[in-house]
Amino acid sequence: MPIAAVPVAALALILTGCVPGGTGPAPDADREVVTDPSQMGEVTVTVLDTFTDDASPIGRWMSSVVESFEAEYPNITIDRQSENSNDVNSTLRLRLSEASSPDIVPANQGWSGVGDLASSGLLLNLDPYSEAYGWPESLPDTILQQSMATSDGTDIGQGSQYGMPINQGAFVTAFYNREILDSLGLEEPQSWDDFEDALAAAKAAGEIPIALGTQDGWPASATLLAIQAAVGDGDAIRDFVFAKGGDAASTGLEDAAAIYQEWVDAGYFTPDFAGVPSSDAGQDFVEGTGLFTFWYSGFLPFADQEQADRFGQFILPRQDGGPLTAVGSSSQNFSIAANSQEADAAALFLDWMASPTAGEAAMDNQIIPMFGSFTPDTDSVMLNDGIESLNAVTEANGYLPYFDWATPTMLDALTVNLQLMFDGQGTPAQVVEAAQSNYDEFRSTK
Repeated sequence: MPIAAVPVAALALILTGCVPGGTGPAPDADREVVTDPSQMGEVTVTVLDTFTDDASPIGRWMSSVVESFEAEYPNITIDRQSENSNDVNSTLRLRLSEASSPDIVPANQGWSGVGDLASSGLLLNLDPYSEAYGWPESLPDTILQQSMATSDGTDIGQGSQYGMPINQGAFVTAFYNREILDSLGLEEPQSWDDFEDALAAAKAAGEIPIALGTQDGWPASATLLAIQAAVGDGDAIRDFVFAKGGDAASTGLEDAAAIYQEWVDAGYFTPDFAGVPSSDAGQDFVEGTGLFTFWYSGFLPFADQEQADRFGQFILPRQDGGPLTAVGSSSQNFSIAANSQEADAAALFLDWMASPTAGEAAMDNQIIPMFGSFTPDTDSVMLNDGIESLNAVTEANGYLPYFDWATPTMLDALTVNLQLMFDGQGTPAQVVEAAQSNYDEFRSTK
């Protein structure tokens, strides 16, 4: 999940051996499961993550979730270990194949995660736990489907539950400089027209309307997906990404690309943005250059809390005025290894990481929950904005998957063809054609 992997922290897990002497073999999809912690005995669950910086917000979040879980269930110990994400990603399949695999692993959303590992029999089918814990009733279906796959490897986003999201994550979000917006006599955009009016006003006042740098490729696509979420059909996007029907043309991709090009032609982005690294554009925005930028909800790179609170954030309003739809995912999908000896206790911990308690822990650590309704009463003004947007997306069940999840190489196809379009060598229609061609080629292998 190339785009979704960017925010907050690297998203992967290390793998270590399970503690021996557990409660017996892991259940399959038809076996009765145990959800009463008092019947699980004294057990240790090995959890592996890539949250290696304990001082970071996501590191503090993970530590606090483990602490609260162990306080609630003192008979269950969480043996948490962390390792560099690159090392984990390169060894995950091999280590899951070993007899001493961990209990809980980070099989990310998308083809390289749950899609590949589930079809290889390396992940536990969580359907029995989903039914026992009532996940379909307590969690948004548009979030749960991001962790689903078919066991035959033909589809993601449908089939069985092979992972669980954590209640911490991010949307592709519009950030704004409060001082510049105020100097223009404007307020936070409440509609699509408000947003486009603000772009024009910023340009007329000599400000950069949208800070953007696409030298490293992916930010071009991230901005496209924010626009597509506001102008496209949410159901069509989900159906296309998860191969449930439709085509790229039905998702609003061409309209989004056309709007993107109109904004380029109007001079709404950082000058020569194609040659500007995203880190430079982000740093410039934090230092006061640009009215808007698109990034991931809940945090701004290069900014401490005091700096960040000079900015606001909001989900780009729907062009049709409808309920919000937003591209995003939890910052980690956790799965249970197929050969885990502590599957019941591991599933209990997955349930805890997706709980409102975990969401409150996110806010306590100055990061945003991923689903649920929360009171925006933190001491961070910018974070409170993000929580208000989260509540609106949750109410609308407006979670959208990353469009590039449709195939392992869709991100490259989008990025290359957007750059061609910006250079005058392509059109919005050709962006759609490239996406469809990439999709058709991949699906032909399924």
